[in-house]
Amino acid sequence: MEPLQGIRIVELTTNVAAPMGTLMLADQGADVIRIEQVGAGDPARAVGAVRNGVTSYYLSLNRNKRAISIDLKDPRSRPLMADLLRSADVFVHNTRPGVVERLNYGYDAVHALNPDLIYVSLSGFGPDGPGAENRVYDLVIQAVSGMVRVQTGSHGPEFVKNIVCDKVAAVTAAQAISSALLARERGRVGGHHVELTMLEANLSFLWHDGFWNHSFVGEFEKKPLISEFISTMPTADGHVAMFTVGDHEFAGACDVLDCRELVKDARFKTVTDRFANAHAMMAEFKHRTVGFATDDLVARMEKAQVPCAKVNDFEDVIADPRVIHRGSIIEYDHPVGGRVRQPRPAAIFDREPCGIRLPAPALGEHTDEVFSGLGYGKAELAELRDAGVLG
Repeated sequence: MEPLQGIRIVELTTNVAAPMGTLMLADQGADVIRIEQVGAGDPARAVGAVRNGVTSYYLSLNRNKRAISIDLKDPRSRPLMADLLRSADVFVHNTRPGVVERLNYGYDAVHALNPDLIYVSLSGFGPDGPGAENRVYDLVIQAVSGMVRVQTGSHGPEFVKNIVCDKVAAVTAAQAISSALLARERGRVGGHHVELTMLEANLSFLWHDGFWNHSFVGEFEKKPLISEFISTMPTADGHVAMFTVGDHEFAGACDVLDCRELVKDARFKTVTDRFANAHAMMAEFKHRTVGFATDDLVARMEKAQVPCAKVNDFEDVIADPRVIHRGSIIEYDHPVGGRVRQPRPAAIFDREPCGIRLPAPALGEHTDEVFSGLGYGKAELAELRDAGVLG
């Protein structure tokens, strides 16, 4: 049995940070019900590679979920939403501050409907204060949190070319929701109100290595940041990722690269020395790795127990024997999008990977199914649809 089977999560979310967090819980068995506005779905439905009007981006973020389409601004939708929220264990939203309150689904109103419900608010900077009302996307959080500064290279500050801050917030949200569910299971009375900001999630993510020169207050000895020296190593036919920390790893790399004299070099004698002089160490290595073919260098480094890997192209990732052995990439059929390829749910429980129960839903696909399960009849639902309350 999937670990979250029997847990119902209702989400009023768009884009990535919140939907990816609930995706992780849906993959682990939760019944996740997406709320989308009648006639206006999640913008993620329009992003990414497309086939038959379905985007890969939306498919990968919303598998194992159900979707309803409802006009939350119409007062006639309130009894339906009240019944839905009473049936739920968790409510998640990532609307801007004030939006859910104006719709009458702020914490106090929802808590009155369902006192045991776990209520999750995910925003860029929080419900109030500087920036609270601003629209926030990943690149904004990258800029404010220091993520861009960490990527500074010879051409100045650079973005991580991936929506990393959204994803960090997503993982943080999934973990927080799991903790709140555990607390309730252990007897906590009344649902948690979990407040999470993308800024704080990413400060926590970055701090340990990105801010180690800002962690002590007062005088201390500064050291180069990992971001200042870490880079790929050129080979004769590509690039590898390689780095050494322990003494045996450094000695092994020096053996493979035929620079054993560096083991006795005062700049590289200890782990502390090597981190302090990492620029020089990496330069010494790069000067030599370029003389090796990629596969040969990786094989030699692995034999010497030095962490090393070929820098994969996208096609190489899918064909990587480690990925194939683990069954990390799966294929299945979407009823509209056709054959799709995605990573399987990452966690394995009791030696059994979680599966794909449902393909990503069409806009409002499960509206009748969800509300029929709450006791609404076909005629009543048809009337609400004709009135534009349901999509």
